[in-house]
Amino acid sequence: MVGPSSGVAMTDNEIAWDLSLIVGDASMDEVKKRMDVLVGEFKEFSDKYGAKIATMAAAEIATMLREREALEIEASDLINYGMLKFEACSTDKEASQLNSWARETASQLDQLGTPLEIRLGTRMSEDEKLIDHADLSDYRHYLERLKAEAPYRLSEEAEKAVIQKDVNGIRLMSQLQGAWVSEKTFDVEVKGEKKTLSYPQLGALRMDPDRDTRKMATVTLYGDLAEDKLLHSMALRSICGDHMSMVKIRGMPSPMTQSLLDQDVDEEAIDTLLSTIESTADSFQEFLMLKAKVMGLDKLAGHDVIAPITTDPVWKFDWDAARKVVTEAFVSFNDEIGGVVEAMFTNKRIDAANRLGKTYGAFCARHAGARSSFVLVSFNETMNDVFTLAHELGHAAQGHVTTHKQTLTNWRTSSCLAEMGSIFGELLLTDKLLGMSKSKEEKMEILAHVLGGYYYTVYYVGLRALFEKSIYETIASGKVIDAETACELWNDAKKRIFADSVDWTEFMEYEWARIPHHFIPNFRFYNYSYSFAQMLVFALYEAYKQEGESFLKRFDELLGGGNTKSVRQHLKDFGYDLSDPAFWELGAKQANRFLEEFRKLV
Repeated sequence: MVGPSSGVAMTDNEIAWDLSLIVGDASMDEVKKRMDVLVGEFKEFSDKYGAKIATMAAAEIATMLREREALEIEASDLINYGMLKFEACSTDKEASQLNSWARETASQLDQLGTPLEIRLGTRMSEDEKLIDHADLSDYRHYLERLKAEAPYRLSEEAEKAVIQKDVNGIRLMSQLQGAWVSEKTFDVEVKGEKKTLSYPQLGALRMDPDRDTRKMATVTLYGDLAEDKLLHSMALRSICGDHMSMVKIRGMPSPMTQSLLDQDVDEEAIDTLLSTIESTADSFQEFLMLKAKVMGLDKLAGHDVIAPITTDPVWKFDWDAARKVVTEAFVSFNDEIGGVVEAMFTNKRIDAANRLGKTYGAFCARHAGARSSFVLVSFNETMNDVFTLAHELGHAAQGHVTTHKQTLTNWRTSSCLAEMGSIFGELLLTDKLLGMSKSKEEKMEILAHVLGGYYYTVYYVGLRALFEKSIYETIASGKVIDAETACELWNDAKKRIFADSVDWTEFMEYEWARIPHHFIPNFRFYNYSYSFAQMLVFALYEAYKQEGESFLKRFDELLGGGNTKSVRQHLKDFGYDLSDPAFWELGAKQANRFLEEFRKLV
């Protein structure tokens, strides 16, 4: 069977990314100098166009936007370079300095760019016909979004002040919280062997096949978060409190308004999504009961919810096996996409090593100048790691399609659609592994994993939106968000999804403190987009299985649509209606087919 562990230890050189692809052999000081030059070039650009926007013709506006894009490509890469160095190793002094410079550069560019967008949004509000001008066809939806944001913008000076106060305020608080946990080490005993583990390594053990090991990891990790509850609760209170203040100052109708504008989706769709999640949670609870039965338990404990179903996993992967099976899964869909994924490995665009100071979690970051990406994961040879790798490489594949179809302004995609490539990649991997399965145990392990991933994302991640809504309701009522209050609200949200299907492990009321998305400044309600995307992509994958080759072109257009339409319009053009309740049932049908197959095996 493909995927047996070789037992060969991985080294950083084998699985570390090569960030020199961004800056060549430039020294740290040369990178800083280029950042400073870019700030100057952006200032010249701002001075050139700022005062003219109110009277510029459509062709002039298009020229301005194209000039800005040329500047933004290098700016994006230099800023990402500094941040990615830090994400890979926050204990490295050079990386820390580059990250500081990168964040300061990003803030300066925001301060220069925001006034232009304010004026452009105002211009579109005052001259609505301009949006439909042929010269601006490539930027139409971008301009529509600026117009929608215009009523909530402050004066230019006020917006500059907000950006500046965030640098040493909520952004620094967020960075502190993230760095605090990433630099932690834990002295633990794993199966009789004493080890010193990093935060990502300990986190990975929460999914260890051995029940005692994952209980130890769960209690240790969440116990540590509980011990540092003052730091985490203060960070949460600071970031969420700041958001509520800005909602009032901007005159937004609700704490979710900024998210709806950012995600380019309407509140009706999200309310329907969250309502559907609550009303269909019984299928998740059934899966948990089936899982408990397979594991020989009367009821799952908290440390069993995301665990594999067996103490002796059938599937094992070393790095080479993981690379092979993931690449082949993408090739089975499309040779071009498979080539994009293979190039991520051969061009050293993946950082999968475990090291002290490395950011916990996984992500895909864009390399604008190369129309490519970099991926960060922490590979511990588990099946979950292989699916995470497929997920992030799916992001890279979607990024490739988008950057080769759209102008830079339209690269950014709503998170509701940005997860299409990633989740689709997971499903391709699922089919690949199911096709390789030769026994009931092999098939059951795969189905348990994919169902666990679906239910986790739709329901476990979905409850984060319920938690976040309750946070802002609590703040609005005048109550202080301390650690105890946050834990109470988290438990209430879990109850709405899990009911009594799980006996929660000690300290798991502090799960909210482990989730990085709760501490992202100026980006609230990030989590519902994952649930949205999971249900959407399961529906898309069902269409792919039914349509075959005819699906590919339609999906390619959707995958690479970027910021050219709203989420609702993108999906309408594909054939889905967000106003139709049946839409939300499509993904569940695919999941139910997996569940029925799993039920038969149980």
